[in-house]
Amino acid sequence: MGTEKIVDMVELELRGGQNEITDAEKQVGTELPETSAPIDSDSRPEVFSSTFEEIVCVLLLTLAPAMNAANQGALQLALPHVSEAFNVNGSALSWTITSYSLVTGSTMLIMARLADIIGRRRVLIFAFGWYAVLSLIQGFMKHAIVFDVMRGLQAFGGAAGPSSAVGILGVIYPAGKRKNRAMATFASGAPIGFVMGIVLAGICIQFISWRAILFFFAIMYGVVTVIIIFVLPSDRAAFEHSNKMTIANGGAPNRTTPPDRKEQIEMLKNLDYVGVVLSFVGLALFMFALANSGGAPHGWRTPYIIALLIVGVAIICVFVFWESRASNALMPMFIWKFPGFALCMVLVVCGWMNFSGVLMYFASLSFQHVRGYSALHTTAAFLPQCITGILVNVFAAFTMHNISGRILMITAMCGFFIAALLWALQPLNVTYWAFSFPALCVSVVGADLAYNVGNQFSLSTVPPHLKSTAAGIFNVMTQLAQSIGIAASTAIVTSQIGDDIEGQSREILHKGYRSAYYFALGVASFGLVCSFFSKVGTQGSKTDSDNARQLLDRKEEAHPTSTNAGSITNGAEGANAEEDNTGEVHEEQR
Repeated sequence: MGTEKIVDMVELELRGGQNEITDAEKQVGTELPETSAPIDSDSRPEVFSSTFEEIVCVLLLTLAPAMNAANQGALQLALPHVSEAFNVNGSALSWTITSYSLVTGSTMLIMARLADIIGRRRVLIFAFGWYAVLSLIQGFMKHAIVFDVMRGLQAFGGAAGPSSAVGILGVIYPAGKRKNRAMATFASGAPIGFVMGIVLAGICIQFISWRAILFFFAIMYGVVTVIIIFVLPSDRAAFEHSNKMTIANGGAPNRTTPPDRKEQIEMLKNLDYVGVVLSFVGLALFMFALANSGGAPHGWRTPYIIALLIVGVAIICVFVFWESRASNALMPMFIWKFPGFALCMVLVVCGWMNFSGVLMYFASLSFQHVRGYSALHTTAAFLPQCITGILVNVFAAFTMHNISGRILMITAMCGFFIAALLWALQPLNVTYWAFSFPALCVSVVGADLAYNVGNQFSLSTVPPHLKSTAAGIFNVMTQLAQSIGIAASTAIVTSQIGDDIEGQSREILHKGYRSAYYFALGVASFGLVCSFFSKVGTQGSKTDSDNARQLLDRKEEAHPTSTNAGSITNGAEGANAEEDNTGEVHEEQR
Protein backbone atom coordinates (compact mmCIF):
# COMPACT_ATOMS: atom_id res chain seq x y z
CA MET A 1 0.00 0.00 0.00
CA GLY A 2 1.53 3.32 -1.10
CA THR A 3 1.52 6.68 0.58
CA GLU A 4 -0.96 7.98 -2.01
CA LYS A 5 -3.56 5.42 -0.97
CA ILE A 6 -3.05 6.27 2.68
CA VAL A 7 -3.49 9.97 1.95
CA ASP A 8 -6.70 9.20 0.03
CA MET A 9 -8.07 7.26 2.99
CA VAL A 10 -7.18 10.02 5.40
CA GLU A 11 -8.94 12.53 3.18
CA LEU A 12 -12.16 10.55 3.68
CA GLU A 13 -12.27 12.05 7.17
CA LEU A 14 -12.05 15.54 5.72
CA ARG A 15 -15.17 14.78 3.71
CA GLY A 16 -17.12 13.46 6.65
CA GLY A 17 -16.36 9.74 6.51
CA GLN A 18 -15.69 8.79 10.14
CA ASN A 19 -16.57 5.12 9.63
CA GLU A 20 -14.58 4.88 6.39
CA ILE A 21 -11.40 6.19 7.99
CA THR A 22 -11.78 3.74 10.84
CA ASP A 23 -11.99 0.84 8.42
CA ALA A 24 -9.01 2.20 6.55
CA GLU A 25 -6.97 2.33 9.72
CA LYS A 26 -7.77 -1.29 10.39
CA GLN A 27 -6.57 -2.17 6.91
CA VAL A 28 -3.39 -0.15 7.35
CA GLY A 29 -2.71 -1.88 10.62
CA THR A 30 -2.74 -5.32 8.97
CA GLU A 31 -0.97 -4.58 5.70
CA LEU A 32 1.71 -1.96 6.32
CA PRO A 33 4.10 -3.97 8.49
CA GLU A 34 4.52 -6.48 5.66
CA THR A 35 5.40 -3.90 2.99
CA SER A 36 7.26 -1.06 4.71
CA ALA A 37 10.51 -0.97 6.66
CA PRO A 38 11.27 1.47 9.48
CA ILE A 39 12.76 4.79 8.35
CA ASP A 40 15.54 6.42 10.32
CA SER A 41 14.07 9.56 11.90
CA ASP A 42 17.52 11.16 11.80
CA SER A 43 17.90 10.82 8.04
CA ARG A 44 17.43 13.81 5.76
CA PRO A 45 13.71 14.47 5.14
CA GLU A 46 12.77 13.44 1.61
CA VAL A 47 11.18 16.84 0.95
CA PHE A 48 14.74 18.17 0.56
CA SER A 49 16.74 17.10 -2.47
CA SER A 50 20.07 17.67 -0.73
CA THR A 51 21.58 18.54 2.63
CA PHE A 52 22.50 21.95 1.26
CA GLU A 53 18.86 22.66 0.41
CA GLU A 54 17.84 21.51 3.89
CA ILE A 55 20.33 23.86 5.57
CA VAL A 56 19.20 26.79 3.41
CA CYS A 57 15.54 26.18 4.25
CA VAL A 58 16.17 25.91 8.00
CA LEU A 59 18.21 29.12 7.98
CA LEU A 60 15.48 30.91 6.01
CA LEU A 61 12.85 29.76 8.51
CA THR A 62 15.07 30.98 11.35
CA LEU A 63 14.69 34.50 9.98
CA ALA A 64 11.03 34.43 11.09
CA PRO A 65 11.66 34.74 14.87
CA ALA A 66 14.69 36.92 14.13
CA MET A 67 12.39 39.37 12.32
CA ASN A 68 10.58 40.62 15.42
CA ALA A 69 13.62 40.50 17.69
CA ALA A 70 15.83 42.42 15.25
CA ASN A 71 13.08 44.97 14.74
CA GLN A 72 12.81 45.59 18.47
CA GLY A 73 16.56 45.75 19.06
CA ALA A 74 17.28 48.06 16.13
CA LEU A 75 14.45 50.55 16.74
CA GLN A 76 15.12 50.58 20.47
CA LEU A 77 18.69 51.70 19.86
CA ALA A 78 17.51 54.23 17.26
CA LEU A 79 14.88 55.87 19.52
CA PRO A 80 16.92 59.03 20.25
CA HIS A 81 17.34 59.61 16.52
CA VAL A 82 13.67 58.85 15.81
CA SER A 83 12.78 61.41 18.47
CA GLU A 84 14.95 64.03 16.77
CA ALA A 85 13.62 63.25 13.28
CA PHE A 86 9.93 63.47 14.22
CA ASN A 87 10.31 65.97 17.08
CA VAL A 88 8.45 63.74 19.57
CA ASN A 89 9.27 62.64 23.14
CA GLY A 90 7.85 60.70 26.04
CA SER A 91 4.72 58.63 25.43
CA ALA A 92 4.48 59.81 21.80
CA LEU A 93 7.95 58.39 21.14
CA SER A 94 7.13 55.11 22.91
CA TRP A 95 4.58 54.33 20.19
CA THR A 96 7.48 53.61 17.87
CA ILE A 97 7.95 50.36 19.79
CA THR A 98 4.45 49.97 21.23
CA SER A 99 2.54 50.07 17.93
CA TYR A 100 4.47 47.06 16.63
CA SER A 101 4.38 44.94 19.78
CA LEU A 102 0.70 45.73 20.40
CA VAL A 103 -0.49 44.42 17.02
CA THR A 104 1.94 41.49 17.05
CA GLY A 105 0.82 40.23 20.45
CA SER A 106 -2.91 40.65 19.80
CA THR A 107 -2.96 38.95 16.37
CA MET A 108 -0.36 36.19 16.74
CA LEU A 109 -2.86 33.53 17.81
CA ILE A 110 -5.20 34.43 14.94
CA MET A 111 -2.39 34.31 12.38
CA ALA A 112 -1.24 30.94 13.70
CA ARG A 113 -4.71 29.46 13.21
CA LEU A 114 -4.92 30.88 9.69
CA ALA A 115 -1.55 29.27 8.91
CA ASP A 116 -2.97 25.89 9.91
CA ILE A 117 -5.98 26.45 7.66
CA ILE A 118 -4.78 28.11 4.46
CA GLY A 119 -1.22 26.78 4.47
CA ARG A 120 1.91 27.61 6.44
CA ARG A 121 4.10 28.16 3.40
CA ARG A 122 1.61 30.62 1.92
CA VAL A 123 1.31 32.54 5.18
CA LEU A 124 5.10 32.67 5.62
CA ILE A 125 5.56 34.13 2.14
CA PHE A 126 2.96 36.77 2.98
CA ALA A 127 4.68 37.53 6.30
CA PHE A 128 8.13 38.12 4.81
CA GLY A 129 6.82 40.01 1.78
CA TRP A 130 4.51 42.23 3.83
CA TYR A 131 7.29 42.98 6.31
CA ALA A 132 9.64 44.00 3.49
CA VAL A 133 7.12 46.31 1.78
CA LEU A 134 6.15 48.08 5.01
CA SER A 135 9.82 48.51 5.98
CA LEU A 136 10.40 50.28 2.68
CA ILE A 137 7.37 52.54 3.18
CA GLN A 138 8.44 53.46 6.72
CA GLY A 139 11.81 54.62 5.46
CA PHE A 140 10.14 57.51 3.62
CA MET A 141 7.70 58.59 6.35
CA LYS A 142 7.97 62.21 7.52
CA HIS A 143 5.27 62.28 10.22
CA ALA A 144 5.35 60.40 13.52
CA ILE A 145 1.68 59.30 13.52
CA VAL A 146 1.85 57.89 9.98
CA PHE A 147 5.13 56.18 10.84
CA ASP A 148 3.57 54.50 13.89
CA VAL A 149 0.53 53.39 11.84
CA MET A 150 2.82 51.80 9.26
CA ARG A 151 4.67 49.97 12.02
CA GLY A 152 1.37 48.66 13.34
CA LEU A 153 0.44 47.37 9.89
CA GLN A 154 3.89 45.83 9.50
CA ALA A 155 3.29 43.86 12.69
CA PHE A 156 0.78 41.61 10.88
CA GLY A 157 3.79 40.12 9.11
CA GLY A 158 5.64 39.84 12.41
CA ALA A 159 2.67 37.97 13.92
CA ALA A 160 2.30 35.55 10.98
CA GLY A 161 5.94 34.62 10.47
CA PRO A 162 7.18 32.72 13.56
CA SER A 163 4.16 30.42 14.02
CA SER A 164 3.97 29.41 10.37
CA ALA A 165 7.74 28.80 10.20
CA VAL A 166 7.93 26.62 13.30
CA GLY A 167 4.81 24.75 12.12
CA ILE A 168 6.65 23.83 8.92
CA LEU A 169 9.61 22.48 10.89
CA GLY A 170 7.31 20.61 13.28
CA VAL A 171 5.66 18.71 10.43
CA ILE A 172 8.78 18.00 8.37
CA TYR A 173 10.95 16.66 11.20
CA PRO A 174 9.92 13.68 13.37
CA ALA A 175 11.26 13.36 16.90
CA GLY A 176 14.99 12.76 16.75
CA LYS A 177 18.44 14.29 16.85
CA ARG A 178 18.02 15.91 13.45
CA LYS A 179 14.88 17.69 14.59
CA ASN A 180 16.71 18.93 17.70
CA ARG A 181 19.39 20.48 15.52
CA ALA A 182 16.86 22.13 13.22
CA MET A 183 14.79 23.46 16.14
CA ALA A 184 17.89 24.69 17.99
CA THR A 185 18.89 26.62 14.90
CA PHE A 186 15.39 28.08 14.71
CA ALA A 187 15.42 28.96 18.41
CA SER A 188 18.61 30.97 17.96
CA GLY A 189 16.69 33.40 15.78
CA ALA A 190 15.03 35.36 18.61
CA PRO A 191 17.95 36.17 20.97
CA ILE A 192 20.57 36.42 18.23
CA GLY A 193 18.17 38.47 16.10
CA PHE A 194 17.84 40.98 18.93
CA VAL A 195 21.60 41.39 19.19
CA MET A 196 22.06 41.55 15.43
CA GLY A 197 19.36 44.23 15.27
CA ILE A 198 21.39 46.30 17.72
CA VAL A 199 24.57 45.66 15.68
CA LEU A 200 22.82 46.74 12.48
CA ALA A 201 21.39 49.85 14.14
CA GLY A 202 24.77 50.83 15.58
CA ILE A 203 26.49 50.60 12.20
CA CYS A 204 23.71 52.40 10.30
CA ILE A 205 23.38 55.20 12.85
CA GLN A 206 27.11 55.73 13.08
CA PHE A 207 27.89 55.77 9.36
CA ILE A 208 24.64 56.33 7.40
CA SER A 209 21.28 57.17 9.00
CA TRP A 210 18.73 55.52 11.24
CA ARG A 211 16.42 55.19 8.20
CA ALA A 212 19.01 52.89 6.61
CA ILE A 213 17.91 50.26 9.15
CA LEU A 214 14.47 50.15 7.54
CA PHE A 215 15.85 50.02 4.00
CA PHE A 216 18.15 47.16 5.02
CA PHE A 217 15.18 45.19 6.40
CA ALA A 218 13.23 45.87 3.19
CA ILE A 219 16.03 44.58 0.97
CA MET A 220 16.85 41.60 3.16
CA TYR A 221 13.31 40.25 3.60
CA GLY A 222 12.38 41.12 0.00
CA VAL A 223 15.19 38.87 -1.21
CA VAL A 224 14.26 36.17 1.32
CA THR A 225 10.64 36.23 0.11
CA VAL A 226 11.73 35.47 -3.45
CA ILE A 227 14.08 32.70 -2.34
CA ILE A 228 11.54 30.80 -0.21
CA ILE A 229 9.05 30.79 -3.09
CA PHE A 230 11.47 28.57 -5.00
CA VAL A 231 13.15 26.46 -2.29
CA LEU A 232 10.61 25.88 0.51
CA PRO A 233 8.70 22.55 0.25
CA SER A 234 4.93 22.69 -0.23
CA ASP A 235 2.62 21.99 2.70
CA ARG A 236 1.24 18.87 1.00
CA ALA A 237 4.74 17.46 0.47
CA ALA A 238 5.56 18.09 4.14
CA PHE A 239 2.39 16.36 5.35
CA GLU A 240 2.87 13.36 3.06
CA HIS A 241 6.41 13.00 4.34
CA SER A 242 5.16 13.19 7.95
CA ASN A 243 2.53 10.50 7.28
CA LYS A 244 5.07 8.25 5.61
CA MET A 245 7.50 8.55 8.50
CA THR A 246 4.80 7.85 11.09
CA ILE A 247 3.40 4.78 9.31
CA ALA A 248 6.79 3.30 8.38
CA ASN A 249 7.86 3.42 12.03
CA GLY A 250 4.77 1.63 13.33
CA GLY A 251 2.57 4.59 14.21
CA ALA A 252 -0.98 5.34 13.23
CA PRO A 253 -1.38 7.51 10.12
CA ASN A 254 -1.99 11.20 10.66
CA ARG A 255 -5.66 11.96 10.34
CA THR A 256 -5.35 15.08 8.18
CA THR A 257 -3.55 16.51 5.19
CA PRO A 258 -3.53 20.12 4.02
CA PRO A 259 -7.09 20.93 2.86
CA ASP A 260 -7.88 21.82 -0.73
CA ARG A 261 -9.40 25.16 -1.69
CA LYS A 262 -12.99 24.02 -1.17
CA GLU A 263 -12.21 22.69 2.28
CA GLN A 264 -10.27 25.85 3.17
CA ILE A 265 -13.31 27.97 2.33
CA GLU A 266 -15.49 25.70 4.46
CA MET A 267 -13.03 25.90 7.34
CA LEU A 268 -12.88 29.69 7.13
CA LYS A 269 -16.68 29.79 7.24
CA ASN A 270 -16.63 27.67 10.39
CA LEU A 271 -13.73 29.55 12.00
CA ASP A 272 -14.23 30.53 15.61
CA TYR A 273 -14.95 34.19 14.85
CA VAL A 274 -16.23 34.83 18.36
CA GLY A 275 -12.88 33.62 19.69
CA VAL A 276 -11.06 35.76 17.10
CA VAL A 277 -12.84 38.93 18.26
CA LEU A 278 -12.49 38.14 21.96
CA SER A 279 -8.78 37.30 21.72
CA PHE A 280 -7.95 40.35 19.61
CA VAL A 281 -9.92 42.85 21.70
CA GLY A 282 -8.87 41.39 25.06
CA LEU A 283 -5.16 41.19 24.24
CA ALA A 284 -5.16 44.57 22.50
CA LEU A 285 -6.76 46.39 25.46
CA PHE A 286 -4.55 44.61 27.98
CA MET A 287 -1.31 45.30 26.10
CA PHE A 288 -2.35 48.89 25.29
CA ALA A 289 -2.86 49.59 29.01
CA LEU A 290 0.51 48.06 29.86
CA ALA A 291 2.35 49.93 27.13
CA ASN A 292 0.84 53.32 28.01
CA SER A 293 0.92 53.08 31.79
CA GLY A 294 4.33 54.74 31.97
CA GLY A 295 3.33 57.74 29.87
CA ALA A 296 -0.12 58.25 31.42
CA PRO A 297 -0.63 61.43 33.50
CA HIS A 298 -0.77 59.53 36.80
CA GLY A 299 0.86 56.27 35.78
CA TRP A 300 -0.95 53.14 36.92
CA ARG A 301 -3.42 55.29 38.88
CA THR A 302 -4.72 56.97 35.72
CA PRO A 303 -8.45 56.10 35.42
CA TYR A 304 -8.38 55.03 31.78
CA ILE A 305 -5.37 52.74 32.39
CA ILE A 306 -7.20 51.01 35.24
CA ALA A 307 -10.38 50.71 33.17
CA LEU A 308 -8.58 49.26 30.15
CA LEU A 309 -6.73 46.73 32.31
CA ILE A 310 -9.94 45.55 33.99
CA VAL A 311 -11.87 45.32 30.73
CA GLY A 312 -8.97 43.62 28.93
CA VAL A 313 -8.52 40.97 31.63
CA ALA A 314 -12.30 40.41 31.76
CA ILE A 315 -12.49 39.84 28.00
CA ILE A 316 -9.52 37.46 28.12
CA CYS A 317 -11.34 35.46 30.82
CA VAL A 318 -14.46 35.36 28.65
CA PHE A 319 -12.29 34.19 25.75
CA VAL A 320 -10.91 31.30 27.80
CA PHE A 321 -14.42 30.33 28.91
CA TRP A 322 -15.69 30.45 25.33
CA GLU A 323 -12.77 28.38 24.00
CA SER A 324 -13.43 25.65 26.56
CA ARG A 325 -16.88 25.16 25.02
CA ALA A 326 -16.41 26.07 21.36
CA SER A 327 -16.67 23.16 18.90
CA ASN A 328 -13.94 24.58 16.63
CA ALA A 329 -11.85 26.56 19.11
CA LEU A 330 -9.29 29.11 18.00
CA MET A 331 -7.11 27.92 20.91
CA PRO A 332 -7.78 24.22 21.61
CA MET A 333 -7.96 24.00 25.39
CA PHE A 334 -6.82 20.37 25.47
CA ILE A 335 -3.28 21.68 24.91
CA TRP A 336 -3.29 23.13 28.41
CA LYS A 337 -4.28 19.74 29.87
CA PHE A 338 -1.23 18.04 28.43
CA PRO A 339 0.97 16.99 31.39
CA GLY A 340 3.48 19.70 32.24
CA PHE A 341 2.44 22.17 29.53
CA ALA A 342 0.88 24.81 31.79
CA LEU A 343 3.89 24.86 34.14
CA CYS A 344 6.24 25.01 31.16
CA MET A 345 4.43 28.13 29.94
CA VAL A 346 4.74 29.67 33.42
CA LEU A 347 8.50 29.14 33.24
CA VAL A 348 8.67 30.63 29.74
CA VAL A 349 6.72 33.69 30.93
CA CYS A 350 9.07 34.16 33.90
CA GLY A 351 12.10 33.82 31.64
CA TRP A 352 10.89 36.29 29.02
CA MET A 353 9.74 38.84 31.59
CA ASN A 354 13.28 38.68 32.95
CA PHE A 355 15.20 38.59 29.66
CA SER A 356 13.29 40.73 27.13
CA GLY A 357 11.08 42.63 29.56
CA VAL A 358 13.81 43.90 31.90
CA LEU A 359 17.43 42.87 31.34
CA MET A 360 17.80 43.57 27.61
CA TYR A 361 15.61 46.67 27.71
CA PHE A 362 17.49 48.35 30.55
CA ALA A 363 20.91 47.03 29.53
CA SER A 364 20.69 49.09 26.34
CA LEU A 365 19.55 52.17 28.30
CA SER A 366 22.25 51.64 30.91
CA PHE A 367 25.04 51.44 28.36
CA GLN A 368 23.93 54.67 26.67
CA HIS A 369 22.67 56.80 29.58
CA VAL A 370 24.80 55.61 32.50
CA ARG A 371 28.04 54.53 30.85
CA GLY A 372 27.75 57.09 28.06
CA TYR A 373 28.41 54.59 25.26
CA SER A 374 27.80 55.61 21.66
CA ALA A 375 25.51 53.52 19.45
CA LEU A 376 28.49 51.68 17.96
CA HIS A 377 30.06 51.11 21.39
CA THR A 378 26.73 49.70 22.66
CA THR A 379 26.72 47.37 19.67
CA ALA A 380 30.17 46.07 20.60
CA ALA A 381 29.04 45.51 24.19
CA PHE A 382 26.31 43.11 23.03
CA LEU A 383 28.51 41.06 20.68
CA PRO A 384 29.69 38.54 23.34
CA GLN A 385 26.05 37.74 24.03
CA CYS A 386 25.52 36.90 20.36
CA ILE A 387 28.50 34.54 20.31
CA THR A 388 27.39 32.87 23.54
CA GLY A 389 23.90 32.41 22.12
CA ILE A 390 25.26 30.54 19.12
CA LEU A 391 27.29 28.22 21.36
CA VAL A 392 24.30 27.55 23.63
CA ASN A 393 22.13 26.57 20.68
CA VAL A 394 24.83 24.21 19.42
CA PHE A 395 24.90 22.63 22.88
CA ALA A 396 21.11 22.29 22.92
CA ALA A 397 21.05 20.76 19.46
CA PHE A 398 23.31 17.89 20.50
CA THR A 399 22.05 17.26 24.05
CA MET A 400 18.25 17.73 24.21
CA HIS A 401 17.65 14.07 23.34
CA ASN A 402 19.80 12.97 26.29
CA ILE A 403 19.27 15.63 28.97
CA SER A 404 15.85 15.96 30.57
CA GLY A 405 13.92 19.11 29.72
CA ARG A 406 13.43 19.59 33.46
CA ILE A 407 17.20 19.84 33.98
CA LEU A 408 17.55 22.25 31.06
CA MET A 409 14.72 24.41 32.39
CA ILE A 410 16.32 24.54 35.86
CA THR A 411 19.59 25.55 34.19
CA ALA A 412 17.79 28.25 32.20
CA MET A 413 16.14 29.68 35.32
CA CYS A 414 19.52 29.69 37.07
CA GLY A 415 20.90 31.68 34.14
CA PHE A 416 18.12 34.27 34.44
CA PHE A 417 18.63 34.45 38.22
CA ILE A 418 22.41 34.94 38.03
CA ALA A 419 22.10 37.55 35.27
CA ALA A 420 19.56 39.61 37.22
CA LEU A 421 21.70 39.32 40.36
CA LEU A 422 24.80 40.58 38.56
CA TRP A 423 22.96 43.58 37.09
CA ALA A 424 21.38 44.40 40.46
CA LEU A 425 24.69 44.26 42.34
CA GLN A 426 26.76 46.09 39.72
CA PRO A 427 28.45 49.21 41.16
CA LEU A 428 28.29 52.47 39.25
CA ASN A 429 31.95 52.84 38.37
CA VAL A 430 33.13 49.37 37.48
CA THR A 431 34.62 47.88 34.33
CA TYR A 432 32.30 46.31 31.77
CA TRP A 433 34.09 42.97 32.08
CA ALA A 434 33.38 42.56 35.80
CA PHE A 435 29.56 42.48 35.78
CA SER A 436 27.99 43.44 32.44
CA PHE A 437 29.96 40.93 30.35
CA PRO A 438 29.12 37.81 32.43
CA ALA A 439 25.52 39.02 32.94
CA LEU A 440 24.94 39.30 29.19
CA CYS A 441 26.45 35.88 28.53
CA VAL A 442 24.60 34.01 31.25
CA SER A 443 21.27 35.65 30.40
CA VAL A 444 21.32 34.30 26.86
CA VAL A 445 22.07 30.83 28.26
CA GLY A 446 18.72 31.03 30.02
CA ALA A 447 16.90 32.51 27.00
CA ASP A 448 18.11 29.96 24.46
CA LEU A 449 17.61 26.91 26.67
CA ALA A 450 14.12 28.03 27.71
CA TYR A 451 13.13 28.80 24.12
CA ASN A 452 14.41 25.46 22.82
CA VAL A 453 12.70 23.35 25.46
CA GLY A 454 9.47 25.37 25.59
CA ASN A 455 9.08 25.57 21.83
CA GLN A 456 9.66 21.86 21.21
CA PHE A 457 7.46 20.83 24.10
CA SER A 458 4.64 23.02 22.77
CA LEU A 459 4.83 21.36 19.36
CA SER A 460 4.79 17.90 20.91
CA THR A 461 1.36 18.46 22.48
CA VAL A 462 -0.59 18.56 19.21
CA PRO A 463 -1.06 16.56 15.98
CA PRO A 464 0.53 17.89 12.75
CA HIS A 465 -2.43 19.97 11.57
CA LEU A 466 -2.24 22.13 14.74
CA LYS A 467 1.52 22.74 14.92
CA SER A 468 1.24 26.44 14.07
CA THR A 469 -1.58 26.91 16.59
CA ALA A 470 0.63 25.47 19.35
CA ALA A 471 3.49 27.69 18.23
CA GLY A 472 1.11 30.65 18.27
CA ILE A 473 0.23 29.99 21.90
CA PHE A 474 3.92 29.80 22.80
CA ASN A 475 4.71 33.06 20.97
CA VAL A 476 1.73 34.87 22.50
CA MET A 477 2.99 33.93 25.96
CA THR A 478 6.47 35.30 25.21
CA GLN A 479 4.99 38.50 23.77
CA LEU A 480 2.75 39.02 26.79
CA ALA A 481 5.65 38.31 29.13
CA GLN A 482 7.79 40.91 27.41
CA SER A 483 5.03 43.54 27.53
CA ILE A 484 4.27 42.87 31.19
CA GLY A 485 7.96 42.94 32.06
CA ILE A 486 8.62 46.26 30.33
CA ALA A 487 5.48 47.89 31.77
CA ALA A 488 6.08 46.70 35.32
CA SER A 489 9.80 47.50 35.39
CA THR A 490 9.28 50.90 33.75
CA ALA A 491 6.66 51.76 36.36
CA ILE A 492 9.11 50.80 39.11
CA VAL A 493 11.91 52.90 37.62
CA THR A 494 9.58 55.87 37.06
CA SER A 495 8.52 55.76 40.69
CA GLN A 496 12.19 56.08 41.63
CA ILE A 497 13.52 58.71 39.23
CA GLY A 498 10.50 60.25 37.46
CA ASP A 499 9.79 60.54 33.73
CA ASP A 500 12.60 62.89 32.70
CA ILE A 501 15.57 60.65 31.91
CA GLU A 502 17.54 63.34 30.10
CA GLY A 503 17.59 65.61 33.16
CA GLN A 504 18.89 63.00 35.62
CA SER A 505 22.44 62.34 36.71
CA ARG A 506 24.25 59.04 36.17
CA GLU A 507 23.93 58.21 39.86
CA ILE A 508 20.15 58.63 39.94
CA LEU A 509 19.66 56.70 36.69
CA HIS A 510 21.84 53.88 37.97
CA LYS A 511 19.78 53.68 41.16
CA GLY A 512 16.51 53.63 39.22
CA TYR A 513 17.67 50.94 36.82
CA ARG A 514 18.84 48.76 39.72
CA SER A 515 15.28 48.72 41.06
CA ALA A 516 14.19 47.18 37.75
CA TYR A 517 16.91 44.56 38.04
CA TYR A 518 15.71 43.63 41.52
CA PHE A 519 12.23 43.13 40.06
CA ALA A 520 13.77 40.82 37.45
CA LEU A 521 15.57 38.98 40.25
CA GLY A 522 12.26 38.35 42.01
CA VAL A 523 10.66 37.01 38.82
CA ALA A 524 13.65 34.76 38.16
CA SER A 525 13.53 33.45 41.74
CA PHE A 526 9.90 32.47 41.35
CA GLY A 527 10.67 30.75 38.05
CA LEU A 528 13.63 28.91 39.55
CA VAL A 529 11.51 27.47 42.36
CA CYS A 530 8.76 26.42 39.91
CA SER A 531 11.28 24.76 37.57
CA PHE A 532 11.99 22.02 40.12
CA PHE A 533 8.40 20.84 39.68
CA SER A 534 8.59 20.72 35.88
CA LYS A 535 7.67 17.44 34.17
CA VAL A 536 9.20 18.12 30.76
CA GLY A 537 11.06 15.09 29.45
CA THR A 538 13.81 14.77 26.88
CA GLN A 539 13.14 16.26 23.46
CA GLY A 540 13.85 14.21 20.35
CA SER A 541 14.26 10.74 21.94
CA LYS A 542 11.93 7.79 21.58
CA THR A 543 10.50 8.45 25.01
CA ASP A 544 9.82 12.14 24.65
CA SER A 545 6.48 13.86 24.75
CA ASP A 546 5.93 13.31 21.01
CA ASN A 547 5.41 9.64 21.83
CA ALA A 548 3.03 10.64 24.60
CA ARG A 549 1.04 12.61 22.02
CA GLN A 550 0.96 9.56 19.72
CA LEU A 551 -0.28 7.44 22.63
CA LEU A 552 -3.18 9.83 23.13
CA ASP A 553 -3.94 9.83 19.40
CA ARG A 554 -4.12 6.02 19.37
CA LYS A 555 -6.54 6.12 22.29
CA GLU A 556 -8.68 8.64 20.41
CA GLU A 557 -8.79 6.37 17.36
CA ALA A 558 -9.72 3.38 19.50
CA HIS A 559 -12.61 5.37 21.02
CA PRO A 560 -13.50 7.95 18.35
CA THR A 561 -15.78 10.84 19.21
CA SER A 562 -17.92 12.98 16.93
CA THR A 563 -15.95 14.78 14.24
CA ASN A 564 -16.61 18.15 12.67
CA ALA A 565 -15.83 17.18 9.08
CA GLY A 566 -16.41 20.62 7.66
CA SER A 567 -13.75 22.27 9.76
CA ILE A 568 -11.29 19.37 10.20
CA THR A 569 -11.26 18.16 13.76
CA ASN A 570 -8.84 20.23 15.79
CA GLY A 571 -8.04 17.57 18.32
CA ALA A 572 -10.22 18.93 21.10
CA GLU A 573 -11.76 15.53 21.54
CA GLY A 574 -8.37 14.38 22.80
CA ALA A 575 -8.91 16.11 26.13
CA ASN A 576 -10.88 13.20 27.56
CA ALA A 577 -8.31 10.71 26.33
CA GLU A 578 -5.56 12.75 27.94
CA GLU A 579 -7.34 12.85 31.28
CA ASP A 580 -7.94 9.10 31.21
CA ASN A 581 -4.33 8.26 30.35
CA THR A 582 -2.31 10.72 32.40
CA GLY A 583 -0.47 7.89 34.08
CA GLU A 584 0.53 6.35 30.77
CA VAL A 585 1.72 9.72 29.48
CA HIS A 586 3.97 10.18 32.50
CA GLU A 587 5.36 6.71 32.00
CA GLU A 588 6.10 7.48 28.35
CA GLN A 589 7.85 10.71 29.29
CA ARG A 590 9.99 8.96 31.88
